[in-house]
Amino acid sequence: MMRFPMTVLRVVTLAPALLVSFVLTVVMCALLPPALGLVAFMAAGGVLVALAMGQLQQPAIAALTNSRPATEAEFRVMAPVLAELGGRGVDIATLFVRRAQRPSTPVAVAVGRRTVVVSPGLVDATYRGGVTGAEAAAALAHAVGRHRALRPRVELAVLAATTPWRLIVATFLGIGRAFAWLRFMRLAWTLRGVVGVICVVQSMVEGRAWAGLLGGAVIALTYLVPAAGRRIDLRTEAEADQFVLGLGLGPVLAGLLRRYGHPMTLERMQRLDTATDHPAEQPQRPRLHLVHG
Repeated sequence: MMRFPMTVLRVVTLAPALLVSFVLTVVMCALLPPALGLVAFMAAGGVLVALAMGQLQQPAIAALTNSRPATEAEFRVMAPVLAELGGRGVDIATLFVRRAQRPSTPVAVAVGRRTVVVSPGLVDATYRGGVTGAEAAAALAHAVGRHRALRPRVELAVLAATTPWRLIVATFLGIGRAFAWLRFMRLAWTLRGVVGVICVVQSMVEGRAWAGLLGGAVIALTYLVPAAGRRIDLRTEAEADQFVLGLGLGPVLAGLLRRYGHPMTLERMQRLDTATDHPAEQPQRPRLHLVHG
């Protein structure tokens, strides 16, 4: 299988999102009265610049991830977990908890500068003993490992800039799920490549090549963007697994995933079950910085 550089994969997934989001923002601002539209566009640009410069971090994380700073009670539950990670050299400065528990939402995700957003279910399971402290530490470490593998630049600014794209995608996914029972809908989506080829050929014959090429490019992106996203997920997952293994928490994470029925390939199970005799360098004293709202 051809191995594309991570930069290329990231461009394939981000470029359409940024372009569509920019166009939608311009259209929405154009629908407003001229003065108000200009103010709204300049304000949106100012917010993006501030986020790119590292400002407005906490309110941006809360808004973009639908989360809030952990409460005092939640910090008491997760403090031993954060201390465990601090002792292994993983410094988490801020902890956020999602406002809602959704099945498709990861239990933990790292975002911004040393910030981890966890699901309320993970906090509750840790408190009740359904998840041990080491297992919770492994889950948080895996989230940090994914973030390090991606090495995102101006992450919060990009997340904010692509919000219109994600709203559009969520809307179409909801519509698709609502009409998934119609067989012709599935058939139409499966044959979209054939439709794209017909669109390009017909437009070129009629002397409107630009329209056909544009339509064909849009359909091609429905193949390229998901494929690039899957490759990014596989690579970041593998690198995060290695990061967790380096901390000596690989078998712990494997046991947690198996217990909760998380789908894993045989390769990944073998990778995580490999105990390491040389865990990542650990400081002699744990480094723990707790910040809450």
